[in-house]
Amino acid sequence: MITTKQRDDASLDHMYQDGGSSSSAKNFVREISENQKYDPKLSEKEFSKVISNIGVKKANTHIWQLFLLGVLSGIYVSFGGQLFLNAMANGMGNMVGGLFFSIGLVLVHIAGAEMFTGNIIMLVGTITGLFKVKRLFRNWVTVYSANLTGGILMAILIWKAGLLGEFGHLNGVGKAASTLAASKLSLSFGQCILRGILCNMLVILALIMATMARDIISKVICVVLPITTFVACGFEHSIANMFFLPLGLLADGVPLLKQWVIFSNLIPVTIGNLIGGMAIILIHPNRIKQIKLLRRGVR
Repeated sequence: MITTKQRDDASLDHMYQDGGSSSSAKNFVREISENQKYDPKLSEKEFSKVISNIGVKKANTHIWQLFLLGVLSGIYVSFGGQLFLNAMANGMGNMVGGLFFSIGLVLVHIAGAEMFTGNIIMLVGTITGLFKVKRLFRNWVTVYSANLTGGILMAILIWKAGLLGEFGHLNGVGKAASTLAASKLSLSFGQCILRGILCNMLVILALIMATMARDIISKVICVVLPITTFVACGFEHSIANMFFLPLGLLADGVPLLKQWVIFSNLIPVTIGNLIGGMAIILIHPNRIKQIKLLRRGVR
């Protein structure tokens, strides 16, 4: 069997045999070819530069752009949420459902959108002085509001499209949505915080790994594995709940304007998501190293 190296050597021999080029030239080209090995991930310095650039860009994006991108993020996550409900309605379980749900986060990262739970990583830029705290909160408040808008909008569209059946005559997906919302609203304040912490630790890890990956396939895998994990484990994600809760309550016949109960879940879950994201950023040794690099002026 002819190996790749033998084939490359034969190509080089053919390239130079008619031109009278010296063997040293052929060896030089071969050496360059052998040294150009593909590294599937960024180096620490490259990653630090990318993260800092992303943070600065997010901090300086116009509010109207942040809002539109935030709405898109809510919509993308809702697509994954609807897939999750379909999986549950067909008896596929949390593991497969989590795999389907992760598609929403893949869309956010690959297609591009603003998601509050991921933007917690902007904290690195604030700590290292790349932008002021008010820019951080400007992004968080705008994006969070937009994510909620996108989630509620998708819940209305899914319900109005008849994909859950009708009130009193719900299909399998509608029953799954109703059951999931009731389960989430039954959690205590403390349970919501703890599940939110565990959830966003995985979300931030997914973002970190996907950002370090160079190619699309690697990025997708880096997102899918942690996201599938948090869904399968039953952790709580505030942005996903912005879709699941309104949709489940609509299935139960609760008008949108009377759904204030959703904040009994969203508020503690959001607090937990903040704590979990910050914990990974501030405690992980590689993130500490990254912050030190940025403080030394590695841009």
